[in-house]
Amino acid sequence: MSLGARIRQLRKERKMTLVDLAGEQITKGMLSLIENDKSKPSMETLNHIAKKLDVSIGYLTQEGDEAWTNGILNSAEFNNMFTFPFYYIEEEVLPHIDRVSQNVKGMELYYIIRIYYRYKGDHRQADNYTEKISNFYRGMGMEHLVVKNIMNDAVSLMYSQDYAEAFDRLVESEEEILSFKEYDSRIELDYYYVKGIFALAKNMDTLEDILNQSIELSYEHENFKYFFSENVILGYYYALIGERTKYEICDDNIKRYLKFNKQDKHEIEIIDEDNPIPKFYVLVDDKKKQAALYRDYMERLERVYDQDDDKMTGMSFYRPIFELEHSYFEGDYEEVVEAYHDNMYIRTTAQYPVDRILMAIRSCVYPLSLYYMSEKEKAREAFNTIEATIDDIKDSIFTTEFYMIRDIIFEK
Repeated sequence: MSLGARIRQLRKERKMTLVDLAGEQITKGMLSLIENDKSKPSMETLNHIAKKLDVSIGYLTQEGDEAWTNGILNSAEFNNMFTFPFYYIEEEVLPHIDRVSQNVKGMELYYIIRIYYRYKGDHRQADNYTEKISNFYRGMGMEHLVVKNIMNDAVSLMYSQDYAEAFDRLVESEEEILSFKEYDSRIELDYYYVKGIFALAKNMDTLEDILNQSIELSYEHENFKYFFSENVILGYYYALIGERTKYEICDDNIKRYLKFNKQDKHEIEIIDEDNPIPKFYVLVDDKKKQAALYRDYMERLERVYDQDDDKMTGMSFYRPIFELEHSYFEGDYEEVVEAYHDNMYIRTTAQYPVDRILMAIRSCVYPLSLYYMSEKEKAREAFNTIEATIDDIKDSIFTTEFYMIRDIIFEK
């Protein structure tokens, strides 16, 4: 979009006439020439127009192709949360990087490009895009978005599984981030939730305090964006360390929350509605009961999916997993062995550390099935393959069930 077209669009969005925008600084005729790109405004004139439109000069003179940028962002390639469009970025975006519009939409595309470089392990390039995004918002005087970008930069390190580095960057920027909490309470909520998530890989001793502080903030600000996830993680943690009373508090929190805030996304996260925070995912006491819960669970998911498949885009990824685990709890080990493949539980998009551990635990239905079929060497090889996928976080308290499974398979 040209400078003139951008001025005209902003003027109309603000319901201003040519006379309104021209004011006493310039004539209506001169403004018309500028809007039609028949005359270039002086810096003084540009400053006047920017002030009247309440934008920065940088916003008016932004470079890049706005239509192309919007088209890229609207591509179906970016609509699947379970795959990352490496090929599309390499073929359609990076060769035309100069076309990225220097506006908010352009910054969204830069965010995706930053993730691409995190995946590739090219942190120098990723950090360059972090700087580009911050410089843009700083130039527009939007310091709160600079702070948000600092947090998003830390989150982007999840895509290269550098959780400890993400935690360190958050802590280093804590004072700057929280200095904006008076202007936007969501910044404080976002900060403590993300910091708590990454604490697992850096400083487990602080995880409980951070997430409890985040839960308290949810009540204080009447914003329960992370309330469900926080209580699931904490409740699971308390179950593993034997803190029954604290576990029950988290369990009760979730039940009360779901009574008033249940959403379709929660259907995919809760197998047993009476016990929403399981202590064990595979080593359950009653396999027949678990199999029945899985049957009801899958029927529930299908009902939601039939009503609106757009809201259940993850079903193509999760359905084979649900079916495999159901077969395991039914005792159909041959079916598990036949249907399983190594990438079944591994998403190509990033996951938080707890999610990766849980997927590793759940995938152990495969080596356990081999073990119960007396294929013990194959079972041990399969377990070792799964263990390698969480090598960086295998010492976490959350791997308790994982290593209980190992002891069964290796007969310790």
